This record gives sequence, C-alpha cells and structure tokens, in this order.
Amino acid sequence: MKKILLKFLSIETVEIGSVDLEHALRVATAVLLVEVTRADFIVEPAERQKLRQLLEQQFELSEAELDAVLEQAEADADRLVSLQHITRLINQHYDHAMKLRIVQMMWHMVYADGEKDHYEENLIRQVADLLYISHSEFIQARHRAEAAGDT
Repeated sequence: MKKILLKFLSIETVEIGSVDLEHALRVATAVLLVEVTRADFIVEPAERQKLRQLLEQQFELSEAELDAVLEQAEADADRLVSLQHITRLINQHYDHAMKLRIVQMMWHMVYADGEKDHYEENLIRQVADLLYISHSEFIQARHRAEAAGDT
C-alpha cells in the first residue's frame, strides 16, 4: 500500500524542449490572469483587452501567438482544479522578479474594470503565497498597479 501511495503522489518530470517550456510558462501566466478575470464572476470587455495587452507586452507575442496562448489558457482555466501545478511550474523556471511581475500583472487585471473585488484580492494573495512573494511585495505590487492608472 505504501508503494502505491508513493507512486501515486510522486511527480514525474518530463523533459520538454525550450520552446515548449516557454509556451507552457506563457500559458501558465495567462491562466493566472484569466482566473483573475473570472474571480468576480463577470468578465468585462475591458478585462479581456487588458489581458491581451499585458501578455503582448510581457512576452512580445504576435496576434496569432497571443490567440493561441489565450485559447489554451482559457481551456486550462476551465479544467483548473488547483493553482499548485501552475505555481510549481512558475516557481521552477522563473526568478523572483518575474514572479513579482506576474503578481503585479494580476493586480492590473483587477483594476481593468475599475473595481476591486474581494474574490480577486483573495486569489492574488493565494497566488502570491504560492510564489513566495512576501506580503509587503504583494502590497507594493497592488500600489504600483493602482498608480499606473488602471483604477
């Protein structure tokens, strides 16, 4: 029984190419942003536009690449059970500065519709904890998004 549990709980690492890994990281980031848009149960056109803008700026994507990333991210978000496998991938491959940038992008998504909902804030707090972002950095990211004029 112990062997069965250990096998079930073990995480297999799969060797993937750098292009596939880069795409997976882009999709993982996009899934987190999609989750913010859905957190208040209303997805506004301004949020969709902000989502595209943030991903395009961060990853320098063409329209076709952006559409592919968003399509996969929305499909993955539909099947999402836990944030842990997404944040694990991000933790393994992004440095602290990029993880902080993701949290700040999530805050930009919150303010895209002009309203901060407690569900959105709770989601970002959970992600920040999973990405090992300190509370003070979490607050600073929120203030930077507010100062950027997204409110």
